Amino acid sequence: MLAAPGIRGNAMTVRTARCACQACEVEVEGEPVSSGLCSCDNCKRRTGAPFGWSVYFHDEQVSRVEGPLTVLDGFGKRWFCSRCGSTIYWRSLGAWRPGQTGFAGGCFADPTLPVPTIAVRCAQGMPWIAYPDGCAVFDDMPRVPPSSAP
Repeated sequence: MLAAPGIRGNAMTVRTARCACQACEVEVEGEPVSSGLCSCDNCKRRTGAPFGWSVYFHDEQVSRVEGPLTVLDGFGKRWFCSRCGSTIYWRSLGAWRPGQTGFAGGCFADPTLPVPTIAVRCAQGMPWIAYPDGCAVFDDMPRVPPSSAP
């Protein structure tokens, strides 16, 4: 019997994040720790969109990394495709999400990812943005990441 797409024989969900040109792939296993939105200027510039969609997994859930990736050091480390420039994933420095890897949610192109449950730095956001029902909205960044913070 064949497993459903995204599911291995042991019923663990497997998702693959890809860059725009599909030269890079990063595979993660299991469910994300959190899904959230950020409207800071950095996220808007990184995505070219009115906010960034971050999906976090525990570092050990990252099971495969392939392709021509380049790393950018700054507030943490950010990996992007050397060919098309798509940001795929990052790891923060310090106390913000230690032991977790953040992914650009759109790199999964996966409609089964959880709906964002938190939106941060909304004071920097576009006034016409509407957030999902039940999404916690913060004007700035919480000092400590709530369980579902981006």
